[in-house]
Amino acid sequence: MKIWTKLFIYFILTVVLVIIFYNFWDKEIILFFHNMKNNDFKKFFYYITDFGKSTWYFIVSAILFVYFNFKKNFSKALMAKYFFMVNLIAGVGVWLFKIPFGRMRPKLFLQDGLYGFTGFGIHYDYTSFPSGHTITAISSATALTLLFPKYKIIFITCGVIIAFSRIVTTNHYPSDVIFASYLGVLVAIVLYQYYFKDLNVKRN
Repeated sequence: MKIWTKLFIYFILTVVLVIIFYNFWDKEIILFFHNMKNNDFKKFFYYITDFGKSTWYFIVSAILFVYFNFKKNFSKALMAKYFFMVNLIAGVGVWLFKIPFGRMRPKLFLQDGLYGFTGFGIHYDYTSFPSGHTITAISSATALTLLFPKYKIIFITCGVIIAFSRIVTTNHYPSDVIFASYLGVLVAIVLYQYYFKDLNVKRN
C-alpha cells in the first residue's frame, strides 16, 4: 500500500476519533485531570510539557545546519535543514486550523462551562484545536524516527509523552491532541519525501 493511501486512511480514522472524543469523552477526561490532586504524576507532566515548544528545536537545528555546512558535511546539513523545516511548516500550518475553527480551550469549560467551536479565533483562549505543542512534539519525533530509525522507540515515546502532557495539564482536549498528532506525522513524512526521496544521502 502506498504511503499516500495509508495517510488518507489514517486521516479518515483520525477524523472519526476526533468526532467521537469531541462528543463523548473530551469533557470527561479534562474533568478527570482537573480534579486530580497535584501529585508527582501531574508535576512531571507540567514540567515535560514545555518540551513541546519549538524554540529550542529551531535553535539547535539552525546551529547544526550552519556547523555541518561549515564542515562541508552536506548530508548532515540537509538533515538539520529538514528538521528545521518540519518545525517551521508544522508551527505555521497549525494556525491554518486554529484560527478558522476557533475552539474554546478547556479552561473556559472548567471556569464557565463553555465548550465547542466559535468558528473563528485569534485570542489564545479560542485556539485550542489543534494543539501546537503536540504538532511540534510529534512532527519532531516522526522526523527523527525517519532520520534515525534505530532509535524510533525513544523518539516516539518522548513525542507521545509530550503530547499527552497537554491533556494532563488541561491545556488541550484529547481531540486537539489526536488531530495535531496526525498533522505532525503528515508534515514530517511529506517533507521527508521532498528532501530525501530522490537523493542518495550518505548518513555517516
